[in-house]
Amino acid sequence: MRRILFKIPLPFLHTNIPVYAYGFMLMVAFLTAITIARWRAGKENIDPNKITDLGIYLVCAGIFGARLFYIIQFFENYKDNLLNVFKIYEGGLVYYGGLFAAITTLLVFVKLHKMSFLKLIDILMPSAALGLGLGRIGCFLNGCCFGKVALHIPWAISFPRTIDKAGMIDGSPAFLQQYELGLVQLSDTHSLPVHPTQLYSFLSDIALFFILSVYFKHRKRDGEIALLFGIIYPIIRFSMEALRGDNPLIFHLFTIAQIISMVMFVVSVTLFIISRLKPVKVVAQASNQYIVSKKV
Repeated sequence: MRRILFKIPLPFLHTNIPVYAYGFMLMVAFLTAITIARWRAGKENIDPNKITDLGIYLVCAGIFGARLFYIIQFFENYKDNLLNVFKIYEGGLVYYGGLFAAITTLLVFVKLHKMSFLKLIDILMPSAALGLGLGRIGCFLNGCCFGKVALHIPWAISFPRTIDKAGMIDGSPAFLQQYELGLVQLSDTHSLPVHPTQLYSFLSDIALFFILSVYFKHRKRDGEIALLFGIIYPIIRFSMEALRGDNPLIFHLFTIAQIISMVMFVVSVTLFIISRLKPVKVVAQASNQYIVSKKV
């Protein structure tokens, strides 16, 4: 865990600007994802500059939606100090909230620029998986999104007890939660070992990126990459939620993310099967007949 990667000195002001790991990795994730998306857009005869513009809109909308979803889910942690809502550098983003906000923004963008929504979202989805994976490294360095206690797993991680400038204990999130549950004492220097769910997610999302990239050239029609993402990612997220120790259960059954994952999985599988079963040539012939009839 390393919340602050480094500090930029300002000699004339006698102070330093801290560079937080979470925010830094979000920046790395965005730049990497947008570079891959620009390259793929060029191969699909789409102006890469439009992808850059869209990427900026999407990241702003995504962060807003992801933060809003997190605040709604954990409002108890913010109701006494609403200014903490703006401390994004401390972590606290829910991917599904960002995904829904980004899709809404994408719909508006393609409408204004008269572009193909399905082709565009296919181009973006591999990059989204890659960016999500890189972002999980930020989660790991920040200490958020931690897993359940795992005493007998050799690769389990113990997060440190951290102290703020005033000498008060302010983390890590895993340590604070375990202290509230009576699992550790304030005199302990580290939390109990937990599943490194951030690293599990990183590896899973990188694997998803490669799967989508390989399948991209084998798709029958636009939209299939997005549907394949909608099938595989919910499985990853559902599994990670089962191992995470920071998300509350609804009715002691599932987390909010698991419920969304199940719905997203069923819808995506249904649409993917319909897409693969529907003959491409029939669609093309129907489109040609429609165009000819319009000309007549």
